[in-house]
Amino acid sequence: MGTIKPSPKAHPFVAVMFKNKKDLSACLEYLQEQLGDAFPGGPIYRVTDFTKYYVKEFGELLLKQFFVFRKPVNLEDFYQIKIQTNNFELGKLGSSKRILNIDPGYLEPSKLVLFSTKNFSHRIYCGKGIYAEVTMTYAHDEFVRLPWTYNDYYWGKNRSFLKKIRDEIVCLSRSQL
Repeated sequence: MGTIKPSPKAHPFVAVMFKNKKDLSACLEYLQEQLGDAFPGGPIYRVTDFTKYYVKEFGELLLKQFFVFRKPVNLEDFYQIKIQTNNFELGKLGSSKRILNIDPGYLEPSKLVLFSTKNFSHRIYCGKGIYAEVTMTYAHDEFVRLPWTYNDYYWGKNRSFLKKIRDEIVCLSRSQL
């Protein structure tokens, strides 16, 4: 029989889709109030280079950027960050429709996890209408694509960014031993 251990910690992750840098800045300010300082962000890229899914809602000129936060959080109830980011999307910026999209999750040395409000075969229910999925695993010095990994997450520049941050996280955790 295994021993039940306290919940682990991991570094908060967000992928933010936005149309202008002013909205991105407001979003990051909000997230940093909640989660503390972030590592420098990943590359900014056009969402339509990978999918047309958001064109009807946001238009063609939608950008996206990944962020990982420096301070690890306890994962016990962290899935609720999805509720907070959804509320921010729907009202904080004073628009009647969404002007950005925030996909939160967490990064730990072995995987990247995303939270979602949508159930699917590979997602596990966390509570309060939120599901989690392992988006990519990390093995043999690289992030590994899973059948449901979004193309932009597996894009080489994003994997390089995540690997760099993952390596920093590993170094930070070792220095705290």
